[in-house]
Amino acid sequence: MGKIITINNFNSRPFSKKNGFTLLELLLVVALMAALAVIAAPMYLSLQAENEMNITSITVGDILRRAQLKAQATDEDSAWGVEIKTGSLTIFKGTNFANRDQSFDENFSLASTVTLSGLSEIIFSPLIGTPNTFGVIKLEHLDGRQSQLSINGLGIINTP
Repeated sequence: MGKIITINNFNSRPFSKKNGFTLLELLLVVALMAALAVIAAPMYLSLQAENEMNITSITVGDILRRAQLKAQATDEDSAWGVEIKTGSLTIFKGTNFANRDQSFDENFSLASTVTLSGLSEIIFSPLIGTPNTFGVIKLEHLDGRQSQLSINGLGIINTP
């Protein structure tokens, strides 16, 4: 018959295997994640501000073009214009905003973080679509970014 040999290993403990994380390991992971968040937050805010400026610029340009096309198409046999305010734009029918036909108003809201200055009212002539005024509409974000749209005497709208 064979003899059973037992090995007594005094240095091994049956329950000494690590099955989890230590407090130090958890604190290091939390600290690393916090550091990444601190680095990523300003980058995210910068990208968001850039996006708001781009969207506002494109929206203002598109609304000006829409009013111009309505005038060129002699829609309702009238001139069409745009009232420009910070936070909103209004396409209106008529030769000025004060005497417009309000039943034809089209209101558009813009990002509240972008302020508009410069031209405040542009009227496009029927059929030809030339503006009554030309110049620049300035856009400024709360973080200081600036951009501008221009409209010339022929009614060409240049966006950045």
